[in-house]
Amino acid sequence: MKSSFYSFLQIDSKDQVTKLDSDFVLVIGVMPSKQDGLIELISKNKKVVYLSVIEDKAMSGITKFQSRYEAGSEEGVLAILAKELLSDADLNRQTKEFFDNLDDGYISAECNIGEEELEDIQKLYKDAKNPTIVAGYDLYNHPRAKNIARLISLLVKYGNFKIYSDDLDLVCDKETKIELEDVEVLNSFDGSVIYGYPSSDSDEQELLIGSKQFMMAAKVKDNQDVFVITNSGEYPRKFIMDKELKGTIALMPSAYGDESYYYKIAKIIKRED
Repeated sequence: MKSSFYSFLQIDSKDQVTKLDSDFVLVIGVMPSKQDGLIELISKNKKVVYLSVIEDKAMSGITKFQSRYEAGSEEGVLAILAKELLSDADLNRQTKEFFDNLDDGYISAECNIGEEELEDIQKLYKDAKNPTIVAGYDLYNHPRAKNIARLISLLVKYGNFKIYSDDLDLVCDKETKIELEDVEVLNSFDGSVIYGYPSSDSDEQELLIGSKQFMMAAKVKDNQDVFVITNSGEYPRKFIMDKELKGTIALMPSAYGDESYYYKIAKIIKRED
């Protein structure tokens, strides 16, 4: 997962940092509260932009800007974000052509990240001297991880970004030419969707945690025993309604995060006594 993603990054070892001491931090593809110690590291920085599928309440008061995008749309988000942030950079011909051919309107509509949001992020980034990216497992495990890594490599090469990592032993591809692929048509996640992130809490691993909106859409009840059925398997859980959560994606903490994309369409059925 992570090691494979880093092998796709076309950056040098000097572009990786183990400390978060930056004047602009872009956090994308992760719930920081679900990753040990990450909230504390992020909170020490003044300009934090947080982009994710699920809102993380722990980031409230830390960010200067945060927005949610649609599940599965990370490649599109990185493409339109890179185009915006590198609009004044001295790009090579291939990269210019990639951005010129990008269907911004379609991607923005599908991702739910619009022109206004991009401009707000640009304003925060504009004068940054040492911007840093915190990339999460939603990027590592994505079916389009290779192109996502290439897009991040553009931000490093032309936008002066560093990549935060707690492991500098991860090997990156140091080739200088960044070969980009067209952004794929974005798949929609219709129906009940779960986020199966890894958790070390054994009690939490028994739960499916969702908003009132998810509870109504999935036709389940608070404290009800259910089966969660995805393309990865069938899991017995107890559904817990969390008033703090928003949207129609439920959290499904697991002992082991598998190597596929953590967001999955699921069928939720009641467990009979």
